[in-house]
Amino acid sequence: MTRVFLAVFLCLVLPLSFLCLAEDTPVLRISLPPVLSSLPIAFAEEWGLFDEHGVNVEIIGMTDNQVRRTALSTGDLDLVIEDVTQFIVALGGGQELLATSAAFVRPQTASVNVALVSPGSFRLETLDDVIERRSLIGTIFRSDYEYLLDRLLEERIEDGVEWPPYSYSTDVLFLATWFGAQMMPVAVLPEPYVSYIATYAPIGGRPVEVVTISDFSGFETLPSLIVFRAAYVESNPGAVNAFYAAYAAAIERMNATPREEIIEAGLDVVLPLFFQGADPTLIGQDILDAISIPSFDPPAEFSRDLFDSVLDWAQRKGYTFVLPEYDLVVDHSFLP
Repeated sequence: MTRVFLAVFLCLVLPLSFLCLAEDTPVLRISLPPVLSSLPIAFAEEWGLFDEHGVNVEIIGMTDNQVRRTALSTGDLDLVIEDVTQFIVALGGGQELLATSAAFVRPQTASVNVALVSPGSFRLETLDDVIERRSLIGTIFRSDYEYLLDRLLEERIEDGVEWPPYSYSTDVLFLATWFGAQMMPVAVLPEPYVSYIATYAPIGGRPVEVVTISDFSGFETLPSLIVFRAAYVESNPGAVNAFYAAYAAAIERMNATPREEIIEAGLDVVLPLFFQGADPTLIGQDILDAISIPSFDPPAEFSRDLFDSVLDWAQRKGYTFVLPEYDLVVDHSFLP
């Protein structure tokens, strides 16, 4: 009788316990910028990997960096993928954040992650052309794109020579749209926007001829960062571990999945991320064929040297006046 009672008790109590645990699981609110390093998280959600690993994720679409940064500062987001510059600037603004890993994307042969490009109609073929004509260059304000652009020009422009002017945006989709309309003579753009613009033909028109002026191949690869609110990490270390388990599983699966399957399964993932509001019926096979799927490194450490290099540049630009300590804002303890 005792054993029967115990069995009945367990049958009643254990499901209730699991239900309580499920209800107590904190929501992890994430915003992904339209960059390739966001794809593993987007696919992890699409494939149900977060549910499998017991983390309750809500992905909130935002393309504007300023909107995303404000939402993180007010506690409306718990995790973002952002570049090194954005992380350092946010720290300088007093946000209590932790970079828990770096996300490296490896482009396929003959492909790029980010490039300095120009529409062929402007007849700008080289960096020297851009400098001599002082052509307007579009870039994302206070970003790694601007950091790379500055370094590129520093190497080429002699003292006393006037730099080309910059046109700043906080939204890469807006910048890509402006460039695709041939209203911007030069821009720093990431993939897949470069391939999309060079392939997409509007009704009755032809694709934009895109001239690659530089692929920044001479500079150290800058990763995206996985950045949490420090308070979330402190209160929910189990959820952070579960996030990383699902994230690592998504990277492994993506790298092992044939390109055709990624493209087929990814339309519902990629379009909302990179082209909000786009009609999938307008994405032709030629555009899909032009998009190169990179490989994704497992979550990795974010180096102190890279942190210091970008921090020094941000100070010289006047983007931050705070010197955050690397050991206080970087936490690799959750790496798989």
